Amino acid sequence: MNGFTRALLLFLSALLICFAPAAASAADEPADGAPDEAAELSQFRIDNVLTIRKEGEEDGVRIVTTTLFGKGMVIDFIGDNDEVIVYNRKTKTFVLLDPIHRIQTELTLSEIDQFLENLRAVVAEKKDAHSQFLLNPRFEITRSDETGELSFSSKWYEYLVTTRSFDDPELSGVYFEFIDVYTKLNLYLNPGNYTPLARMAVNDLLAHEKRFPTKIRLTLYPKGKTLFAKPDIITSDHKIIRRLSEEDLGRIVRASHFSEQFPKQTFGNYYRTAIQPQ
Repeated sequence: MNGFTRALLLFLSALLICFAPAAASAADEPADGAPDEAAELSQFRIDNVLTIRKEGEEDGVRIVTTTLFGKGMVIDFIGDNDEVIVYNRKTKTFVLLDPIHRIQTELTLSEIDQFLENLRAVVAEKKDAHSQFLLNPRFEITRSDETGELSFSSKWYEYLVTTRSFDDPELSGVYFEFIDVYTKLNLYLNPGNYTPLARMAVNDLLAHEKRFPTKIRLTLYPKGKTLFAKPDIITSDHKIIRRLSEEDLGRIVRASHFSEQFPKQTFGNYYRTAIQPQ
């Protein structure tokens, strides 16, 4: 059993403990000074629906993802084929699992951070206004306390974000930690697409104010706002479910089987096989 599989199964075991009925007794209580692992476990699920279309089009590309949060791990299931991205919060490591080609690869956050440092250096060499904006995104921000909406406006990007406050501050910390590293991963997996650099500024404000985005609408003007511009419209809807289901547990078991069975590839080989053909 490899280390990643073991971590997934430990994650699953912790969840099963929370599903099992507990008998309150002195023997069940942690010793003085010992952490109560069940109390530390923040388990929840976020269902996401992403739609991409051109302005004026009724139909577009629709992607459904499910993100499971548990003790030390975040597991993201993408689309109908259950492609899996796992983030280990302790080791700061991503594992990517592709069930179609039955391969996997691993990336460390330090590798991704180094890539982003190099990427910013490349963008800094570009002198156009858009590139300079991406190095230090500054939006005109308006808000509605009544509806919880936040608007971020610039020449190239317009974000309209519907938000609500987090019921649990711990959830906020875990959620935005993952959103930060996942946005970085998105940049790493999609070289040439610099949009996530702008999204980071939006994430930072939401994290600072502890606001959960229930819906995000991005209007993207690749060449800037002009009279006849036909922007891309990207919407994402997010819903928090505070308890994991038996179906969620089954998906975690399946992911652990993938990690045990699929051969490891270098990221380059994985990218050419599983990502680049798309």
